[in-house]
Amino acid sequence: MIATKIFNNNALSTVTDDGKDAILLGLGIGFNKRPGDEINEDKIEKIYYVQDNMQTKFLELLKNVSSEVMDASQKIISLIPGNEGKFNNKGILSLIEHISFAIERAEKNVFLPNLMLSDIKIMYSNEFELGTKALDIIDEICHIRLPKDEAGYIALHFVNMQANNNLAYDTLKFVKGNIDLIKECYGLELDESNLNTIRFMTHLKFLAQRIFKNETYQDDKMIEMYDYLINNHPKNVEYLEKLNEYTKKEFKYKLDKPEKIYLLLHLTKIL
Repeated sequence: MIATKIFNNNALSTVTDDGKDAILLGLGIGFNKRPGDEINEDKIEKIYYVQDNMQTKFLELLKNVSSEVMDASQKIISLIPGNEGKFNNKGILSLIEHISFAIERAEKNVFLPNLMLSDIKIMYSNEFELGTKALDIIDEICHIRLPKDEAGYIALHFVNMQANNNLAYDTLKFVKGNIDLIKECYGLELDESNLNTIRFMTHLKFLAQRIFKNETYQDDKMIEMYDYLINNHPKNVEYLEKLNEYTKKEFKYKLDKPEKIYLLLHLTKIL
């Protein structure tokens, strides 16, 4: 293979024999090399194939990210089930940037508190566990220990990569808004370790995802329970009215009656 561009001593680009643009990483692979030089294939440690529409972004990223960060990112990405470490997703590029900036901030003793960390732990427990493992990888390769808050941020990147959009952030925003309304209307602090609380927040997560995917849920058999649930607690009407205002303002969505019923069914268990 022939080098087409040299980024640093450990990274260069090439065109493979089958005509694909690729980024090669390896210790010393780019040392004293120029475009057009033959590549020592024994030095190739990682090969990344980049989709055409993201090649420019990836190449710009590579200029500003250390080989250690790239190596750590590759190992972190491999934690995602079914992912082979190919940089063909905007979310993956976003994750690499986040890791790089998080390390830069940590080196300057600047840390961003994750105000949604407790919600992430409950709603995306599997992704948060992977995020915790990611911190271990960063510590091992980049020799810096990032705080637990970063495990939450990385977990959201994992969720978004699999959804290929901003579903994770919008879902958390929806759930957080609901929790704030519950505190306001019922004066209730949710116990995050309580099984019914976990079930309620999981229900909120899936409700939010249906909203953002423009899916609706219908169950005519449950309609007859609506009046009973509305009258089951004096604050239920206030909660639903404020929730409707919130969802219309923030997400342009109006909850239908079956969705309200299932919300109140779960909420009744923790009041």
